Parts: sequence; C-alpha cells; structure tokens
Amino acid sequence: MITELKSIPDIWKRMPSEMHARRFLEGIIWSTGRHCPHCGSVDSSALRGRSCRPGLYQCRDCRRQFTVTTLTPMHGTKLDLRIWICAMFLVLTSSKGISSVVMARLLGANQKTAWKMGHAIREMMDDRNAELLPLEDIVEVDEAYVGGAPKSLSGAYNPRGKGTGKPMIFVAASRDGQARAKVVSDDQRASLETIIAGRIGSKDITLMTDGSTSYLGIGATMEEHHRVIHSQHEYANPETGAHVNTAEAVISQVQRALVEVYHNFGRQHLQRYLDEIVWRWNHRDPVREVVKQWTTKAGFDRENSTTIWKPIPVVDQMRVLL
Repeated sequence: MITELKSIPDIWKRMPSEMHARRFLEGIIWSTGRHCPHCGSVDSSALRGRSCRPGLYQCRDCRRQFTVTTLTPMHGTKLDLRIWICAMFLVLTSSKGISSVVMARLLGANQKTAWKMGHAIREMMDDRNAELLPLEDIVEVDEAYVGGAPKSLSGAYNPRGKGTGKPMIFVAASRDGQARAKVVSDDQRASLETIIAGRIGSKDITLMTDGSTSYLGIGATMEEHHRVIHSQHEYANPETGAHVNTAEAVISQVQRALVEVYHNFGRQHLQRYLDEIVWRWNHRDPVREVVKQWTTKAGFDRENSTTIWKPIPVVDQMRVLL
C-alpha cells in the first residue's frame, strides 16, 4: 500500500500502469470494503471478459455496473487515472494553487482538460455533507472584498470600500488551525448571523472581531466578545488577547492566490477557489513552536511564540478528499 507520494515522477514510478493507479484509488475509496455507489450494497462481483473494461463490477442487489470512479467527479473519464492522481498531487501540494495553464503543461494535457480537472478536484473539497466539525474555543471572524477584473488587463476601476463591485467573502478561523470561508452578499448582521451559527459548535465561544458594528448584536449572544478597532490603529489587545490576525492570514492566502496564480476570481467559481484554499489551511499539523525574545528600546522585555505548521502527507489528504 502506497503511504506517500513525493513527486510526479514518483507517482509514475510507483504506478507503472493504469491498473496500479486503479488499485491505489480502490484502496483509498473502498478502504472499508467495496460497495456499490448506486445503492450502497457491499455484495458485488468483478466482471471479467474480453468486452469488460478493467475494474468493472456488478452489484448483486441492484444489478447495476460500476467502477471506482462511478458517481465521483472522475465519472466517465477517458483519461489515464495516473493523470488524475498527478492533478490531485499538484493541487494539494501547491502552496498558492496552480493555474490550468501550468497544470496542462506539467500533465501534457489540453488547457481546457486541465481546467475541468482542477474544478472537479475543488468540487471534492466542498463540505457538502457537513462533515467538518464546528469551530470552538476562540473564533476570529472577518470579511473582505476579493476578485474583480484585473486593472492591468481591462482598465477596470474598482472603488475602495463598500462602493466596490467586488464579491465579498466571510472567513471564520479558530486558533487551533481550522477555518471556514464562504461568499456572502453583504456584511449586514442578518447575512452574517446565519453563517456564523452554522460554523460554531455552541454559543460558549470567545468571538474576536474588528470594529464592524454588524458583530455587536452577534457578539452579545456569545459567552465573550472582544473587538479591535482598526480605525483607531488598534490591531491587538494584550490584556484580552483580542486580534483577528488568524482570520486575516486566511484572507491573505486568498489574496496571494489571486495576485500570483489565478489573476481573476469569477463570481461563479469563487466558492470553489475558497474551498481549495481553506482545504490546504485545514489539513496541516503543528510541527514545533518557535519562541522569540527581545528587548525594546525602552528597556521592556518582550516574548512572542509562533507555531510552525506543515501540510499532512498528500496520500492522507487524498484519502480524505476521495
């Protein structure tokens, strides 16, 4: 059983044929036993013969045929399954994402094919079954405008602040390394309250926000609510531990992917890109903690600790993804 993949050449070395790739996917998707994707039955048999394609099974209950890719975003693919595994590897290991142009060049595929594969993988990252655990303890929330037509290419003018036509995203992040992000219509309390309620475990949390008045009523329903007023040049409160740096760090990942990789986020696909970025954020493990000590010019001793995070092995990510 393959437990780690280090590079694209390593994938082709460990999987000399498509049969090996199929067995790799079967071991991940059917880790608890083969089951029919149509009815869920665990009673099935392999079909063999000249007219049967490799990896074809038939359910003994509903009598329908299936493979390991049936009813997945890879359903009906004509591509070598090793190409799909390489595409997943590129998306999962690229720190800021990977464009369809670059993916096509690395995979030897058409750009339109790479674009479709990229969005199929991002579709797997969507928490459509609400399997993610709710955020607990200390939760930071923030919102930001992202996207819009690139000025350099279109000559577009995007006004700053609430007058802009850019889409808005909402980010909630706990300080234990988990985050959630969603495209929202506006930053009014009615819009944000439902989203926050669906992403926290209970009202017994400490909510950290900026100076937006939309959070005043929401914070009143929580156990604690602390604010930092950016307009007053307040970005952290050492007494209460208030700051929204974690949520802003998630937003900065979105901005970096926009500027350095994708260049434009269309409203139609923005949520998928958010799912991809938040996926990489959520699938990390703390490696070590670095403590920095220094003395200010005024003679005060200061100490700051930073947690170093590392992505979990890519095969473990594929196991969750699939």
